[in-house]
Amino acid sequence: MEYSDIIKILGERLGLELDGTDGAVGLEIDGKLVILQDANDLLLIRGEIGDVPPDKAERLYRAALDANYLYQGTGGATIARNPNDGKLHLHKYNWMNRLDADQLLDTLDRFADVLEAWQKMVADMAMALPETDDSSASESHNLGMDFV
Repeated sequence: MEYSDIIKILGERLGLELDGTDGAVGLEIDGKLVILQDANDLLLIRGEIGDVPPDKAERLYRAALDANYLYQGTGGATIARNPNDGKLHLHKYNWMNRLDADQLLDTLDRFADVLEAWQKMVADMAMALPETDDSSASESHNLGMDFV
């Protein structure tokens, strides 16, 4: 299936007019902006987690790396840092020829849930008092993000 076909079917299922001719389309799912992007034979699903609080960067990067390991805290997606702006992003690839509308809707729903959980965690960390004890940074932190 082609990217534009997937987007058209998705739009029909959601009751929206979605245009996939430009190779990317944004959807709001449960209040979270999710981008669907054509990546040749793959569909890239991505969303912005947010800014990394400078005083919590080490702890947050460790949590993200731990979550990426075997996708134990990402629901099959990957967390990465955008080198252009330093923000964390969640992204997931799917083979287009293996997707149907029901699978895609389920994948998008789960992706939005994981994105929301990470956005909330980063926002909570940003509002927390600065850490003064480095011993917590050396521990493994999945911060309750078990989505496998």
